[in-house]
Amino acid sequence: MNVTEFLRIEQRDGSYMFVCQCGQVLGDARRNFKEFTLLEEGPIHEAGLRVNPYDVGGRFVFRQFYCPGCMRRLETEVAMKDEPVLWDIQVELPNG
Repeated sequence: MNVTEFLRIEQRDGSYMFVCQCGQVLGDARRNFKEFTLLEEGPIHEAGLRVNPYDVGGRFVFRQFYCPGCMRRLETEVAMKDEPVLWDIQVELPNG
């Protein structure tokens, strides 16, 4: 089952796993896939030219999540500096 352009869920050995397009198994699909990625957290202005870092000061960060196998960027998010990583992809899976 495709979740995003580069991320899918596959059943492996009876468990549902997040898998990158490169074939790298990331981890349990019942958890936040971002837990299994490499995280780069930087200043908000890295999110793009239209972001005005002076309006938001140091309150926000730009997070980028990469596959540990191929280093493909799988997801990004803008969040308040001390907030936990967002769990924005949750898929209801059959038991098994």
